[in-house]
Amino acid sequence: MKRFIYLALATSLCLTVIADEDQVEYRQEIMSAIGGSMGALGKILKEEVDRTDDIAQLAVVLDELATIAQHVFPEGSEGGEALLDIWQEPEEFEERLTAFKTATAAFRKAAESGEMANIGPTISEVGMACRGCHQQFRE
Repeated sequence: MKRFIYLALATSLCLTVIADEDQVEYRQEIMSAIGGSMGALGKILKEEVDRTDDIAQLAVVLDELATIAQHVFPEGSEGGEALLDIWQEPEEFEERLTAFKTATAAFRKAAESGEMANIGPTISEVGMACRGCHQQFRE
């Protein structure tokens, strides 16, 4: 009976470690998708590619990813390039995520308007929100 209990405990611990690694990898994929969207937008806005028709769709994607990003740092998912400060200073981190979501929502609205004069400043706000969070909470 003791062997069974030890085996069950060991299996449970292993599954927890695997689940944590999966959480970290999932978070990294979401953050990579955000980075990819920002990179694609950068190419459009620098006129390296002629895809201005894609700006509104990319703004939607970015805004939706910002919503998802608010939930990919659960307790117990420490690791990757995320600093422990995320879990040690949850209020400050939540403020950063909220600022990012607010910025992506404003960018989405500007992009949907199609007015290039509004798009530049709002995508800059998104970039500043990204940098602000990375400077404090990413290796």
